Amino acid sequence: MLGFLIFAVIFVALLTLVVRLGKLRVRGEQTNARTLGLTLIFVGLIVGVWWAVTRGTPEQRLVQPLILPSPGEVIGAFKPLHLEQGLVRSALTSWLRVSTGFLLAAIVAVPLGVYMATFSSIAAFFRPLSLAGAYVPIVVFIPLSMTWFGTGETQKIGFLFIGCFVALLPLVIKDVADVPAAFLDVAVTKGASQWQLVRHVLFPVAQDSIWDHLRGVYGVGWGWIIMAEVYVRPEYGLGALIGVSERRSHTEAIFAVIIVIVLIAIACDQLWRIGGNLLFPYRKEK
Repeated sequence: MLGFLIFAVIFVALLTLVVRLGKLRVRGEQTNARTLGLTLIFVGLIVGVWWAVTRGTPEQRLVQPLILPSPGEVIGAFKPLHLEQGLVRSALTSWLRVSTGFLLAAIVAVPLGVYMATFSSIAAFFRPLSLAGAYVPIVVFIPLSMTWFGTGETQKIGFLFIGCFVALLPLVIKDVADVPAAFLDVAVTKGASQWQLVRHVLFPVAQDSIWDHLRGVYGVGWGWIIMAEVYVRPEYGLGALIGVSERRSHTEAIFAVIIVIVLIAIACDQLWRIGGNLLFPYRKEK
């Protein structure tokens, strides 16, 4: 615990020193090339330190392979994962589970969130759902989903539906509630009905923010489904590969699967970003 505290203090102190000495501007804009360059520098530093502490034979290393394998060992783990354990099929299976559970949650959570933020009677009736999302840890739904849906494919999708739903609902409520009242006042003076206020004012104004929260919850959903696959191990799935590798003490395979998850997450996030720019060209790119 003391070591973590010392690391945190030193990290914050060094970061503050960089901010002060670098004369960085508050919310200053920079080019895409500079942004990409800084990101690559960070990745290069991480890989460089990783290589330095894991180079040489196991006896010569600063960190043992069971704790942190070398970059070469991680790269070498991809071949047996693909040929012997179905890495590609596991990635596709996990992606289908995440996408299906998330889609079902969005279909329910978005309209419900809009109505709860708009009509006080609906908000009062469904208030326990929003409270559950705020205070109940998602991990408790793993054994509950096993009880409700069994241990098959339905359990994975059901668990992800619950996790995405309870996370997304309060975000949609806030997005709609944050729509300025001036928009409603103008629409009312023009003779808009109550349904038109919802359909043509509240939702259109809030939809770009809702899109961003859909993007975020989808990314978090990957962590939840991996957790479910490790807990209830199916035949295929990235979480199942992590569980098997952990049981066999194949740390390099665990790191390889993590890299696959990160790459999938980056690809999906970029697709969400591009979709947002196409759907909402009037806003600044995020």
